[in-house]
Amino acid sequence: MKLVSIGSKMKTFVNSLFPLRHERASQIFTCLLLIVILAISLESEAQQCTVDSKQVYQQIDGFGASSAFLTSAWTATQADMFFSTNKGIGLSLLRSQIQPGGFANANEIVLMQMAQARGARVWSTPWSPQASFKDNNNIIGGNFLSASNLAYAAQLAGYVAKLTNSGVHLYALSIQNEPDANVNYVSCHWSAQQFHDFIPYLYNALAASNVSATKIMLPESESWYGTSLETTSMTDPTVAAEVCILGNHNYDGSDFNHGSTAVPNAPAAYGKSFWQTEVSTGDAFDGGMANAIYWAQRIHLFMTVAQANAWHYWWLIPWGGTDNQGLTDASGKPAKRMYAVGQFSRFVRPDFHRISAVTAQSTALISAYQDSSSPGFAVVAINPGNSAIDQTFVLTNFGAGSVAPWITSSDFSLVKQNNLVVTNSIFIYQLPPLSIVTFVGQASVSNAPPELKVIPDQTINVGEMLVITNVTTTPPAPTQTLAYSLAAGPTNATIIPSTGVLTWRPLVRQESTTNFVSVKVSDNSVPTQSATNHFLVVVPPLIKPTLSSISITGVEVRLMISGASGPDYTLMTSTNLADWQVVVATNSPSLPIELAATNTQSAVSFYRIQIGP
Repeated sequence: MKLVSIGSKMKTFVNSLFPLRHERASQIFTCLLLIVILAISLESEAQQCTVDSKQVYQQIDGFGASSAFLTSAWTATQADMFFSTNKGIGLSLLRSQIQPGGFANANEIVLMQMAQARGARVWSTPWSPQASFKDNNNIIGGNFLSASNLAYAAQLAGYVAKLTNSGVHLYALSIQNEPDANVNYVSCHWSAQQFHDFIPYLYNALAASNVSATKIMLPESESWYGTSLETTSMTDPTVAAEVCILGNHNYDGSDFNHGSTAVPNAPAAYGKSFWQTEVSTGDAFDGGMANAIYWAQRIHLFMTVAQANAWHYWWLIPWGGTDNQGLTDASGKPAKRMYAVGQFSRFVRPDFHRISAVTAQSTALISAYQDSSSPGFAVVAINPGNSAIDQTFVLTNFGAGSVAPWITSSDFSLVKQNNLVVTNSIFIYQLPPLSIVTFVGQASVSNAPPELKVIPDQTINVGEMLVITNVTTTPPAPTQTLAYSLAAGPTNATIIPSTGVLTWRPLVRQESTTNFVSVKVSDNSVPTQSATNHFLVVVPPLIKPTLSSISITGVEVRLMISGASGPDYTLMTSTNLADWQVVVATNSPSLPIELAATNTQSAVSFYRIQIGP
């Protein structure tokens, strides 16, 4: 924006209002210009987002959609459009369907293979067990029969094993699609107790089939808020340990034909990954930008409020349908919402983590993510309004030389724009109306040194084992290898270079000493950065052992010894006070201790206690 141009036009306008009083008009112009400058300044300050790489939130497992009920073959071009990170939107999760009877149809297996070849993780869900495993002997409706636990677990494990033989390594296995839904298509009801009782059967069956790497998921309720179908399993530690993922759909809030407007909560995850595994609307097809913005906002809420680890749309393509249940229309032509999903899925890959992105009164919705194993990061900005936003981004605790904007708007569908130069960890971009822009970059972390957690001074007795684990924090990216060393300390102290675990057992001769210890940690950056910790270890005076009693029974002499815990105790004997022999040695025993020696029947026997090390 050019203030000179604005000022010239404003002055002309004011003079037209006051043609005979030029001085008064100039005064009015000056006041108005100051107001404009102040307004621009305030607007610039308000539209700021601070991205902080040290504020780390949930791990991202991916973004996906489903191929359930697939009846036709797919082409490589279609697979690229959905799963390629070079040619398409880069979905990283494919949700496939297990047919009643425990198999997948041939077309879907081929799609699984193509998705996996393009970097996606494949997982599967049954809509119903086979009819004989249910109380109504029908694949529609009815309840699962727990008497079928063993047989059904073996069948599902066999499904996973068969896919493995086909080259598809199933990432996760859900037990049931929408176990709480009352519908007139393929379905089945499960109770919380049935899930709890079935999981050990499934876990053991997967292990027996050598496919135990496949993660077990439940409950896939029809709504995000669910019906607590996972609670019984998650509150049993044994069963909970066998489950890796909790997941639910998002048919909440408004009716299905208009989509959910409910703000998703952050559910109790019990230490598990929590996935949103299906959502869509069934209203008439709308492939426009306003619809895309709606879904971008939903993803944003699930990432930032619900802190979900994964998010799925319902169908890739609405097989035979003409509504909004797919990312495309019935012919496979992409809707703008497909590209909205791609603004996340192509750049926020599995094992990224969400990091803090705090906006100052901006109307944009912004979230940020960083790779856990590389300097890669992505910032997704959504402008849901009808006016452009001049948005400032401030990178904290990391920097970047440049970022690449990718945009979906009325004019573009996931299209890369010219790179932006990042100056002093700041870049500015005008977000077009109704747009989603993802900024992709490589973090150039200032070569910040690692930080060692402070170790307080220690006190330890002779013979006791001191064990200290040194804890280090490092910049979030790139991942660095650390090496520990003992810069100063007692000669017999050791440290494991790879873990920083320091051990020391003070010797008898080290009693009554104060020992200075210095631990150094170095990273593998160029140039190498390091940090050093210092602390003291005090070894108090040694408490000398005492003989509390002595008794002789036949040829055995028994001595009761008292003293400090920690040292080793050795009983020695002599007949001349010059030549000593070891009778028995103990390693750091509990005191008091009774030691026994065989009487040599000599005229005189001497005994002494030696302590060590």
